[in-house]
Amino acid sequence: MFMAAPNDGTRERLLAAASELFAERGFRATTARDIAARARVNLAAAHYHYGSKKDLYLEVLRAQFATIRTALTRGGGTRPAAEIDRLRRGELVELLLARVQVMLDMLIGPPPGLHGALLQREMTDPSRAMAVIVADFIDPMTRETEQIVSRLAPDLGPQDVERCALSVVSQAAFYRLAMPAFLHRKRWKAYPKRFGRELAAHIVEFSLGGMERVEAKRGRRACARR
Repeated sequence: MFMAAPNDGTRERLLAAASELFAERGFRATTARDIAARARVNLAAAHYHYGSKKDLYLEVLRAQFATIRTALTRGGGTRPAAEIDRLRRGELVELLLARVQVMLDMLIGPPPGLHGALLQREMTDPSRAMAVIVADFIDPMTRETEQIVSRLAPDLGPQDVERCALSVVSQAAFYRLAMPAFLHRKRWKAYPKRFGRELAAHIVEFSLGGMERVEAKRGRRACARR
């Protein structure tokens, strides 16, 4: 153990070590000493660079959020809201497909990304960072997915839009949350390379059918009330 000099990569090593440990153990089971030991710095260096364990945890989460946003941009899975409103149906479908593909790339890989494990830990054992996760990540991601859904199925009401958007996300998330059981059942050591791409196409096709069904049911109800 040693005290690192400024600008020698200590901050980056602490962030990497914290990301790994929080993903492996969760926020509560990870101590500042654990992080400092894995980063090969002393505890004072950890406090100097990031302050409290909570501050470091928030830094880890925000770094992961930034990574996801960058991946969505590079993968064509995000557009400005005003641009989404001008897209034709085929373009909206391609946008949704790219969005789900990036989600699956990061959730199941191969290899699976850290952010999936971090969010899974947070969902099963919420920390005080939950409010930040919802405000900085879940809400913006959900709103954009809802906008795509509302454009694909314009006759849906707000509640149906929300539920359809969450259904799309949940289908992708399932393959990370249930990964150990799913891999065991398939007798796979890891998800095959093209599995995410095939799965993204299935999720979008299945979801589009579901949206049409819900939209048609809403239309029938409206006619019955007249």
